[in-house]
Amino acid sequence: MMEARSNWSTGETTHPNTTRNIFSKCALSRARFVIIGVVIGALIAGIGLASVITMYVSDQSKTTASTTQTTSSSTTSISSTSSSSTSTSSTTSSSTSTSSTTSSTSSTSVSTTTTTSPVPYSYIFWSFDSNCNDMYNVYNGVSMNGASYTSPGYTGYGSALSLDGSSSQYVLVSNYKDMTYTSFTWEVWSYPTNLTNFDNMLLSMCETTNNSRCMHWTVRTNRTYFGFYSNDCQGTTILETNRWYHIAFVYDYPTLTQYLYLDGVLDGIKNSSAPFQGANGVMMIGALNTTSGPPVSFWSGYIDQMSYVSRAKTATEIFTDATLVAYYSFDNGSLLDSGPNKINGTAVGVSVTAGRINESLLFNTSGAYFQAGMFTLLGVIGHEYSISLWVNKLSSAGAGGTLAHVSGSSNGTLWCISMLGLTASDEIVGQSWNNSIVAVQGSALVAGVWTHIVTSYSLTNGVRLWINGRLIGSTPQFTYAASNLANWITIGTTFSNAVQCAHGNVAIGQFYGMIDELKVYSRELTSSDVYQLANP
Repeated sequence: MMEARSNWSTGETTHPNTTRNIFSKCALSRARFVIIGVVIGALIAGIGLASVITMYVSDQSKTTASTTQTTSSSTTSISSTSSSSTSTSSTTSSSTSTSSTTSSTSSTSVSTTTTTSPVPYSYIFWSFDSNCNDMYNVYNGVSMNGASYTSPGYTGYGSALSLDGSSSQYVLVSNYKDMTYTSFTWEVWSYPTNLTNFDNMLLSMCETTNNSRCMHWTVRTNRTYFGFYSNDCQGTTILETNRWYHIAFVYDYPTLTQYLYLDGVLDGIKNSSAPFQGANGVMMIGALNTTSGPPVSFWSGYIDQMSYVSRAKTATEIFTDATLVAYYSFDNGSLLDSGPNKINGTAVGVSVTAGRINESLLFNTSGAYFQAGMFTLLGVIGHEYSISLWVNKLSSAGAGGTLAHVSGSSNGTLWCISMLGLTASDEIVGQSWNNSIVAVQGSALVAGVWTHIVTSYSLTNGVRLWINGRLIGSTPQFTYAASNLANWITIGTTFSNAVQCAHGNVAIGQFYGMIDELKVYSRELTSSDVYQLANP
């Protein structure tokens, strides 16, 4: 804080006038002594008087002086620091002295903020594509007792880890992963073939089998289960064998809460859960590390796409990981899947042009198509699905065309159906299969205009068709008679060798126009979901 200072100025003292010499030399001499004494006395008196006046004026300036004061104040706030300054001008008047004072005051309120760089997240990802290596090459595993692989895995490409619990098969990861006193998320696609054990272990890492020191992720009595030992969370849904499940566990350290998710939906929660405290230990995939003996509680079935991140994922993120199968933005002509499963596509005869969002694929030559596969859950009987895309038909194009052809093979054959397309009059059609075509038909597609289309299926609502966010119609309930194969999706045409497939009212052939923002889901989209997609 700046200190206010005052500088005072006093007036000069006028000496007595000198008189003429009218005395004698002796008298003059005496007079000189007298005069000198008078002068000295006057000087002393003057100094004293000046001191008195100075103190008087100073005292008066503090108490009785007439003061005119002008104050200006400004405040500037930057981040968490507040600074203020005040400037004061004061004028004081008295009969003997004039004083001018300028006072400047600065006041700063400082809030100390400590800025630290965020700790980078750590990751583990095992794709199990014919090996047990971590994608980041840190937590590589070794297969034990003949653990093998099955192809394809959940994603339809590569492979999944295949374990036979009766042969005590598992994967050993020797490197310890520190998860103590922190948030984290584990996710996996699992396919149990046998759940007769009390515990069917997906993953474990134990320092000792004591409270909060043994992390174990299992299916216990046919329910998902995750905990730190005597500090655990259990799901409520009964699992079946011979089907794929997405299972996720989230630990949120700031709130001391455990969450279990099954297929993207919250299935269990435990509050006031102490953090994991295991300070060492190896990881075992598919078995429980007892620390005092051989592994137990072996998994029987497949494990795929197991991942870890050192933060608590949100419910929305988990839901997306579990139900968004693939997302193709086509930005800059990319054919890569921006979704969680990386089911990348291929294309023939297409080019890149302006899209509904950034860029799109242009289909303007005969035989042009985009294709991706394989979609495992799209081939499961009775399983929900949704296909969403933006289309813009060229004004010069003829009527009809295939938008989405689904098949059991990449050449468009085996089990095959035109799930989305245009009639001979350009009406939009969404279709599915129940040993015959089940369809919803909408209005005609307007050429030269971007149109958003969704077709979906669920056991409850049958086939639904949405155009520009509006539900056009739905069919009665039925069971989707799927292929029991991992399916392929071909966009933009129907191959010539697939003309005998189920096409319903779709006038199969080349679609001429632009297609953008293709998304495939393993669930039925809600009205809110569709509205958001149609209004980006």
